[in-house]
Amino acid sequence: MRLPSALLAATWILAAGCSSSPTGTATGPTVGGDPRDAGASDATTAIDASAIGTKLSGALGALGAVKPTVSSLWISTLGETLVYFSSAQLTCDQVKKLRWLGTVPAGAQVVELVRAGAPMVGTTAVPPATVSYAEGGKASSSEISATGGSITFTKAEANGVIEGTFTASFDGGDTLEGTFHAAFCAGGQDF
Repeated sequence: MRLPSALLAATWILAAGCSSSPTGTATGPTVGGDPRDAGASDATTAIDASAIGTKLSGALGALGAVKPTVSSLWISTLGETLVYFSSAQLTCDQVKKLRWLGTVPAGAQVVELVRAGAPMVGTTAVPPATVSYAEGGKASSSEISATGGSITFTKAEANGVIEGTFTASFDGGDTLEGTFHAAFCAGGQDF
């Protein structure tokens, strides 16, 4: 029986303890062997978000249906926890630069979750928390924010892994929801 290439790549990633690029090629070992156990993300480690539990669905206005997530990172800055999902490869080194959204390939979808305070298990309504999205290659002023929804953290390790779920509704009727697993990026900046 022949397995689909995406399933083979995910199986190889988990068995070999390596992360994956969007094409399924190994980029190096992750902390702890299994990408789901990976803590802090470094510049060379690119975690295949679909293989470790990040899956989004819905529509993003003019950007259309949600594309598969290939990068899933979180940062802590100015007393907030921010989680980023991208349909294009996104490294921790990239997120450490000011105005990094402009460095993401044009047409890529970047989703941002923002919750006040340090990461901790629990649910926060949107607003006051925020869910927004923007297109790669543009300024952060182009982001579109949800008018309702919620963010739930089911796992929240300081400087480690965040997992959870979220829902969001936007003006115009679009909705977005997902489950996520994100690695910490020390020194990351808001997009």
